[in-house]
Amino acid sequence: MSHIDNNNSVDNTDDIAKCPVSEEARLEWLKQNKSNTTKNNNNNSLLSSVREISGIPRTGQNDKNWVYPSEQQFYDAMKRKQINSNGNELDMKTVIPIHNNVNERVWKYIESWENFKPNNQDDDNSNKLSLTSFKGDSKKITPRAWIRHYIFGMDLPFDRHDWIVNHSTQKNSYNIDYVIDFYMNSNNGVYLDVRPKINSYQGIKRRILKYFGY
Repeated sequence: MSHIDNNNSVDNTDDIAKCPVSEEARLEWLKQNKSNTTKNNNNNSLLSSVREISGIPRTGQNDKNWVYPSEQQFYDAMKRKQINSNGNELDMKTVIPIHNNVNERVWKYIESWENFKPNNQDDDNSNKLSLTSFKGDSKKITPRAWIRHYIFGMDLPFDRHDWIVNHSTQKNSYNIDYVIDFYMNSNNGVYLDVRPKINSYQGIKRRILKYFGY
């Protein structure tokens, strides 16, 4: 993802380069949508350069949201990172919609954890939720995923992301680290395990409140 002004677009190559999913994630998503991939691979049209504005506000950028890379930018970034060796450029027509939808779902989970209603961002300027930064590391297993797999025999996630989220209120502003494990559910597609890390007071507080149903 990169950011875009609602009036003036901004092309940030560094942000785009961070955005492509891992090879493992791409292959899982393509397997999930095999029929769509077959249909798209028979289409000789060029990759689109259109970029979709996300529903995720960017920290420190008033009236700007993160924006997803286009099909062409996503493919070019994957080539630069050398994670598309087994792929086909028209795979992007399948990967991009899933990638964007999954990120939007992650944000909805974070809003739920923060007990945040999006309309508040328009009605009350003192209450804002925004994404500061993100990174992916499919090779780094979270403690929860490790326990689920090596003790209870469950599948390992195919990807892992770490997001830093800023929550500003009238009284203060603070960052909260979130971790997301991505699992493939044969019935419901991508299953997301989104939760705040317990590396800060705010993260611990939210875990405790969630445990007691708040």
